[in-house]
Amino acid sequence: MRLLYAFIFISVISNISAQGKRVKIVFDVKLSAVEEMGKKLNVGSVYLYQNGKLIDSTVTQTGRCLFNLDTGYVYKIEFSKHDYVSKYLVVETTEVPKDFKRNTRIKVDIGLFKNRKELDMKFLSNKPIGIASYSYTEKKIAWNYAYTDKVIEEIVDATLVFTRDKEKCKRDNF
Repeated sequence: MRLLYAFIFISVISNISAQGKRVKIVFDVKLSAVEEMGKKLNVGSVYLYQNGKLIDSTVTQTGRCLFNLDTGYVYKIEFSKHDYVSKYLVVETTEVPKDFKRNTRIKVDIGLFKNRKELDMKFLSNKPIGIASYSYTEKKIAWNYAYTDKVIEEIVDATLVFTRDKEKCKRDNF
């Protein structure tokens, strides 16, 4: 009987200590300017939301920043700079299995482009440019590239409309 109690006690203690040890996910961001061929954007703002609540923010001095993410949450990471179009990503860590032991680094390059009033990018304020979540087939946190491709198509379409309208305006004024 003592052996049974000891086993139960050890099981409970190990479960409690395992719950306290979460896998750390390092989110490594590089901000760049699209118009400047990927040159790092200095003095950009990055906001980290956990389950909808702002938990951290930073102003990058070098165009790069790191955040540690825990498992069990949905994160929104927003990128902005004055006179640039803001973008955000979603990283879902809610489905990471409890037996997932390795630490992970997610590297991301975010290209921000200058805001022009004729360039309609309002859809980016309520649509992430990328979504990452745990993939059981890959056994890691992976990006949903099909989703990202759709958003990129929308950005390209909006840019083509902007360019076409700009060219039409030049011809009409010529």
